[in-house]
Amino acid sequence: MPASESDFAKLCEVCSRLDIRHMSHPHHPCRKPLPCSTAPIQRRYEADITLGSVDEIKSRRLDCDLCQVITECLDKEPSDVSGTCRMTQSREFCTFNLPRKVKVQDHRITHFHLTQASVIFDTSIANQFQGPSLPWELKERDSQRTHYILRLQARARSCVAPGDPAVDTPQTEQESLATIGGRYVPAQVNTHLIRAWLHQCESDHGKGCRPSLPLSLEQTRVPTFVIDVIQSCLVYSPSQCRYVALSYVWGAAAVYKHLRENTQDLRKTGSLLSLPIPATIRDAMTLTHAIGERYLWVDSLCIIQNDLEMLQSEITRMGSIYSKALFAIIAASGDSADSGLPGVEQGSREQLQKTLRFADCELLSVIDMTQSGIDDTPWAQRAWTFQERILSNRILVFSESQVYWSCRAAAHSEERALEGVKIIERIHLPFPQKYSMDCLSWKPLQPSKYRLLYDDLLSNYRQRRLSYQTDMLNAFNGVSEILAALQDDTFFWGLPGSLFSYAMTWNFTGHSARNHVHVPIIGSKGLKEMVPIPSWSWAAWSGEDPNHPPFLQGGGDSWVRPVIDFYLVDTEHQLVSIKEWPRQDHPDNGIHASWREQGPHQLPSLTHHSLSQVGRLSFWTSLVNVRAARRWRLRGLHRVGGVEYTLSPPSDFRSPSHYHSEIVQQDFIVVAAGGARKLVLLAIEWEDGVAYRVGTTYVDEATWVRMENRQWRLITLG
Repeated sequence: MPASESDFAKLCEVCSRLDIRHMSHPHHPCRKPLPCSTAPIQRRYEADITLGSVDEIKSRRLDCDLCQVITECLDKEPSDVSGTCRMTQSREFCTFNLPRKVKVQDHRITHFHLTQASVIFDTSIANQFQGPSLPWELKERDSQRTHYILRLQARARSCVAPGDPAVDTPQTEQESLATIGGRYVPAQVNTHLIRAWLHQCESDHGKGCRPSLPLSLEQTRVPTFVIDVIQSCLVYSPSQCRYVALSYVWGAAAVYKHLRENTQDLRKTGSLLSLPIPATIRDAMTLTHAIGERYLWVDSLCIIQNDLEMLQSEITRMGSIYSKALFAIIAASGDSADSGLPGVEQGSREQLQKTLRFADCELLSVIDMTQSGIDDTPWAQRAWTFQERILSNRILVFSESQVYWSCRAAAHSEERALEGVKIIERIHLPFPQKYSMDCLSWKPLQPSKYRLLYDDLLSNYRQRRLSYQTDMLNAFNGVSEILAALQDDTFFWGLPGSLFSYAMTWNFTGHSARNHVHVPIIGSKGLKEMVPIPSWSWAAWSGEDPNHPPFLQGGGDSWVRPVIDFYLVDTEHQLVSIKEWPRQDHPDNGIHASWREQGPHQLPSLTHHSLSQVGRLSFWTSLVNVRAARRWRLRGLHRVGGVEYTLSPPSDFRSPSHYHSEIVQQDFIVVAAGGARKLVLLAIEWEDGVAYRVGTTYVDEATWVRMENRQWRLITLG
């Protein structure tokens, strides 16, 4: 039945000046060569339209549907804020190309720009005293004075699900453009759309989205257990198991766990139907079944939580578990395992989209307006979820308002129909992709690129939060497993063996302290042992404020190279040599020749008490006890900076006023060589003949050689 005029949106005199016909055709062809130099927010077609003040817009809302929608957005603004609104009709969302098989009318067209209309709020704080502001508060206020409160997109005229055999594939330019635009987001998730995204990825993206893993990972067995969502119970993973993985936060919820005591019960058909399974896990089971998949992997149920041997085995294989999953469901919307997946169950997701229907088109409000996307959610701030995100080849992200899909070749959302085009550049996409697929190429890297990748992964991981410091290494084990397989490497307490000297130079730019955490290890004979994380590992250090983790850098100098032979006591209490890559990209400039003594280099027997503990390093190096200045940065009375050392400071040494400094007598040892004929030093302290790391610094080789009390000494570093 055709729509009558009464079904169309009403517009006031001001809003009637909007070019609805122009807004109904948001796909603008461009003949410029790629990359296109057109500014993303350039107003190509029409100047902004002034909509009036807040009071004026609210006064028109009863007679204008657009003013009513804008009023609802303004009602979310602080009560002491006033101002004016204006609309621009050409804010760009993305640049795209049509598939090659589509016939384009003008062959001079190189690409298209997809635009959306935006309502901009130019705010002014009510005339009242706001009080003094600190610099960063002033900046925040300024950024809030002009911001977007509403974006509108034209709904796609034709809905074609990718890979739908019942619909003819668009052949002409007009047919193809009709499938591009906004999409209505229902209160319940459209599982057919999710199946279509997966089908398109599997059928069209090839090995790009399922890269060949290193042989050591390909041969790794699948997880021990998976959930059979049809039988609603745990089962042993079948051979060549095709499974979905879940990434979520436990939070404060009472998470039902797989234990030795209930393992038989959990394997009974239908057992999961009557147990108090958290809502997020239950929704993941429902979703997995709805999209036609059978198996789901969830950590709390698929790992026996009080079986230490199995727990350690599965944790060290997290990289394999997530990289081999069909895709990972990311529960980014809640703060606990009971939050659920919005849109899976009826009534679990609010329908936020506003619609304005006109004769020429239907305009839909854009749901996600935030630039940070899921970056500010508890899920994105937890340490465990870091590796789960970057190691998954495909992810399905549940936010409060809609679902996103991301693989190595594409990114989709419920509210935008863009499956039929090739995206060249996205200007506004709330879903973040910064560590996604570009970070891990799944191919071996040159040492310099490997070093940069390790730095990036480690520094971003250490900005995440952990409930238990004993999990510091566990939550990074998946990353370590993948990097070790890709680079044919071995990791020692979070440090890559091939880059060991470089990795030893890590440092915190924020305040940190030894956490003195002990972790359980199991040797080949099955004996459990509690071992302290060694001080030379970044995992042995934590920020004092768990809400503000210190920023960690993997290495201090890109030219760090090995000059010391390190030996480590492994989990079998054997002394093993750490094999480092030879540094071909940094010529040997004779550094260390003048300070590396001709004295002894042999190591004592492991029967020596100080060497018997797992994780301790043993090596010969140069040591100096010297007067040094130690300082750290302050903010008010609070310590916020990492420790910095200056060897042999002048008698009139002074630090800036925002630093606390003190003069100490300190032992330093050489652990590596740096660029420009420098040596990398560790500041150490002693306890029962064992050295412990307290900081790091650099010194010119010439300065080190002039030190009078320099010693060549065997060091045991705990």
